[in-house]
Amino acid sequence: MSNPTALPMYHIEMKPDSNKPRVAGHGITIQFLAILHHNPEWTVERICEGYSLTPAQVYAAWAYYYDHKDEIDQAIEADEAAMERLANDPAYQARVKALKEKASHRSEPTG
Repeated sequence: MSNPTALPMYHIEMKPDSNKPRVAGHGITIQFLAILHHNPEWTVERICEGYSLTPAQVYAAWAYYYDHKDEIDQAIEADEAAMERLANDPAYQARVKALKEKASHRSEPTG
């Protein structure tokens, strides 16, 4: 009797310039889909429609998430902490305000 062969999961990729696994052929990170997985409003069908994915791609992403749960949860927490720091940084907020003002001037009609 021969030994079974493990098959690779083709729906997940890691780009050389990134430390975040993604759905192959898409820019959607496993981390992002893990966040949606915890939100009951985001069904597999809604994710597939909204992000042009197949159910196999979504489930593969979630399988990868569960295989690397601690690592991905830590990355989510780190990103949330970084966002919180930025939200409380006056220099960052001043820069955002300046960029918004600059963008609003560009969108005004010149007539």
